[in-house]
Amino acid sequence: MNIKQIESFLILSEELHYGRAAERLKISQPSLSQQIKALETSLNVVLFQKEGRNIVLSKAGLVFRQSATKIYHELLKVKDEMLYFQGFQRETIHLGASGSHLLLDVFKDFTDMFPDISLHVSEYPSRKTIQKVLDRQIDIGVVYQTEEIPDLEAELLFEEQFVAAIPCSHELANKEEIYLEDFENQPLVLLEKDLYLRNVLDAELQKRQIVPNIICELSNHYACLEFGKAQFGIVLTTESFVKKVPDSMVVKKIQNLPLKNKIVMIRRKEMLMDQQIEFLMAKIKETVK
Repeated sequence: MNIKQIESFLILSEELHYGRAAERLKISQPSLSQQIKALETSLNVVLFQKEGRNIVLSKAGLVFRQSATKIYHELLKVKDEMLYFQGFQRETIHLGASGSHLLLDVFKDFTDMFPDISLHVSEYPSRKTIQKVLDRQIDIGVVYQTEEIPDLEAELLFEEQFVAAIPCSHELANKEEIYLEDFENQPLVLLEKDLYLRNVLDAELQKRQIVPNIICELSNHYACLEFGKAQFGIVLTTESFVKKVPDSMVVKKIQNLPLKNKIVMIRRKEMLMDQQIEFLMAKIKETVK
C-alpha cells in the first residue's frame, strides 16, 4: 500500500466512475484499475463492487475510506514537513478557525511575507477544528475555550464578552442597561444547539430559569446578524462579531452575564516549528485580539 494507491482509492470513492477518476488523477483507466487491484490485494478485501453498470463502495471500502482519509492527509503533511530538511520551504499551511473574521489581517500579512506559500483558511465549529488539528488536517487552529487536550498546545489569545445585537425598532434598543431577564419571551435569533457558544448561553439561561423565545437557529454568526438586520429578532453573540453592525441595529452589553468567552490558538505539540509557522503564530498573537 502506498500514497498513490490511497489517493487513487479516495478519488474513485468520490467519483464512483473509473473514467472521471482517471481523468482527475491524470492517469489511464487501466493504470487506475491496476492500482485499485493492488490495494485490494494488499488488504485482502474487495473495496468496490458492481451495481448494474455502476460501481459502489463495499462495506470494507466504506470502513477503509474513513481511515484512508486520515492516512492520506497525514502522509501529505509529513511529506510537506520533510521539505524543511531538504532546504525547501513548505508549500501549504492549513489554518482553521471558529470565526474566520478573526484572521483577515493575519492572512494579508502572511501572504505579503510569504507569497509562494498557500495559506488555506477553513471555518469550522470549535470541536471540528480541534479534531482536524489532531488528525493533522489543520496546522493551527483558532477556537473557542476548550478543555486541556494532552496532544495539543493551547495559548490564550483574548477574552470577549457576550452582547446583544438589537434591532433599532425593538423596545429594548432604547434601554440603557440590558439584563438576561429582559430577553424573557423576546424573539431571539441564536446559533444552532450543537455549537459551543450556544451551549454556554443555554446553560446560563437555564440556570436563571429564563425561557427563551427562539424564533430561529442558524449555523453561524453572520447569518444570525442578517436576520437581526432584517428586524426579525435579537441576536445574542460576542463582541468580535459586532465590531461593525448596520445602522438598523444597536449593540448592548449584557450587564449580569459576567461570563467571558475565551479564544485560544491550538497546535499539535510535536508539530515542526519552521520559520513560516513561527511567523504565522506570532502574527495571530499580535493581530487576533
